[in-house]
Amino acid sequence: MGAFMAQWNAKHGHGVMPGAMLMKNGPQDYVGATLCVRGTLYFQGSATPEVREAICKCFDAYEAIAKDHLTWLWRDSPPEGPDKFAYAEAPPLRAMMRKMGPDDHVGFAYTGGEKAHEASPWCFFASGLREWQAKLGWNGLDSLVFSVPRETVEQNPTLFQRLFVDFAKLLKAEHGHAGFAFNLSITRPQENEATEAVMVSKMAGLDAGRAGLIRSWHEEGIDDHLVNIGWLTAINDAMVEKVGGLSTLRSELPSGWFAKYGYGNGIVIQAGPACEIAPVELDPKPAIYVLPAMALKAVRMAPSGDLHQGSQDGEPKLTGLASAAWFSRFDVPDEELMRYKTKLLNEPKLTKETLLPEAR
Repeated sequence: MGAFMAQWNAKHGHGVMPGAMLMKNGPQDYVGATLCVRGTLYFQGSATPEVREAICKCFDAYEAIAKDHLTWLWRDSPPEGPDKFAYAEAPPLRAMMRKMGPDDHVGFAYTGGEKAHEASPWCFFASGLREWQAKLGWNGLDSLVFSVPRETVEQNPTLFQRLFVDFAKLLKAEHGHAGFAFNLSITRPQENEATEAVMVSKMAGLDAGRAGLIRSWHEEGIDDHLVNIGWLTAINDAMVEKVGGLSTLRSELPSGWFAKYGYGNGIVIQAGPACEIAPVELDPKPAIYVLPAMALKAVRMAPSGDLHQGSQDGEPKLTGLASAAWFSRFDVPDEELMRYKTKLLNEPKLTKETLLPEAR
């Protein structure tokens, strides 16, 4: 494995992991996981024409940035046609949406891997309930996941915030989050979950889990509870009120470090000028994430679900205690909050160059 990884790193660089890296049958010669900046939004109504058009508008904005990097489109349970297209040969998203009935599944994943099954930092993945599932009221929410390379965000310091806020507005999002993450292979996620588990244990700022599965966690509270706290965190108006209202959030999350953007159905909180990956060896609990985690604790999901499927051969997975630890990684005792408010003073502040003009 040592020789393989040396050759792999020479070819791909850091932040790109081979497939099945920690599995019994690995590593394999394909990109199984790759570092990115990723946003996830949970919403309702993907079976309706209005929300399907909103998803298309989100993709219009994403495609304007990502078009030169997208290579494949995967469809989940398409009512007609293949489940995989080369991006250049794929029908327009609107055309595919218009052929779908309300009980057809919205499942579109655009990605930028060289091979169709490879992970890529470029990804746009919409997944939703069929109308009959939504009417039952206990199947959870719909989800939209989009990501770009870290370098794209670094070179365009307000690009990602613009996309996230605009998408939240278009979708009338219930809640969501964004920050660093490792995208896994769209079609081979299970054999790459161990890689994600190890990376998460080393970097507290990483997102984890698959939104396409988490969105179904009705009993765990997905309908009205946050999955994660990140660089960007969206909460709807009801959640804002549950944590004490906007005035309380302004008091707990000072404007020098935390921006608030209205999106019609709620607010997006930006924590600091840029994503924090929070290396565990250096600082696993940056104040910029601890303070919103505590301020929003009343609307955060309890650590009850497994983020990964069970281990096959003893490889690490985010299940049981490991999953619970990820959900609560930014929690601190109430009596320590003042120490983190003091610690915040030494963390990077927002700047004009890193803010959207409508910041509150």
